[in-house]
Amino acid sequence: MPYIHHGNINLFYESTGQGDPLVLIRGLGSNADHWYAQVPDLSRHYRVITFDNRAIARSSDPGGDFTIRDMAEDVVALMDGLEISSAHILGLSMGGMIAQELAIGHPRRVRGLILVVTHCGGRHQVKAEDKVMAAMERMAVDQSMEARLEAAGVFFAPQTLSGRLSVIQEYAAVSMKHPADGEILQRQMKAIQHHDAYDRLQRITAPTLVMTGAEDVLIPPDNSRILAERIPNAEFNEIQGGGHQILIEQPEACNRAIIDFLQQVDAR
Repeated sequence: MPYIHHGNINLFYESTGQGDPLVLIRGLGSNADHWYAQVPDLSRHYRVITFDNRAIARSSDPGGDFTIRDMAEDVVALMDGLEISSAHILGLSMGGMIAQELAIGHPRRVRGLILVVTHCGGRHQVKAEDKVMAAMERMAVDQSMEARLEAAGVFFAPQTLSGRLSVIQEYAAVSMKHPADGEILQRQMKAIQHHDAYDRLQRITAPTLVMTGAEDVLIPPDNSRILAERIPNAEFNEIQGGGHQILIEQPEACNRAIIDFLQQVDAR
């Protein structure tokens, strides 16, 4: 399996397609395999780089707590190892927080930036309802099937839960190949809790698209509006028909929006 060595971490990655590089960064507990709804479409236009965040799936665990900024440095190391001087960057949820830190701390490495269902952190974020956060915390601690099913109600829109069971089943099957350890989930959640980029968002210079699912209850859409308002000249796109897993629930609309935006950036 392909790895990039970064300090005391081995980062698993995959490269699919040809052309300009597009690095995809996953969120809480998920891994490179979860990009199954994006890689086939996006790799027709770009060299798509997917990877497992530290301590997740096939990437090694260096131990101890870590920050969102630490994970952004992991992405820089991955790009260095692959001899990629700059790339388009797409981050989902926690991955969107990592992408923010990458764009702020390493502006020359980011050509185009796409932030999906994420927030700026700190006191300016629009928080989920208490019952939503309680479900997430139970999943991180419990890991039982009951807790996972409760969390599904947080990730997916009601119409997906009631009428598109196959979408959820496919996501669950991928998730069970490399289930995230509860202790790792808690460390990731701790990193998310300390993320705060609000006062630094105006330092982002890359062309930016902010996307959200209209029915996201975990990271409500107003968070994406805040990002779009704070990041200079950012575009905002609210996709209908999905929640926090909008990339899985509405892949055709999302992929089209991603490709259209990046092609506009490439044409500049």
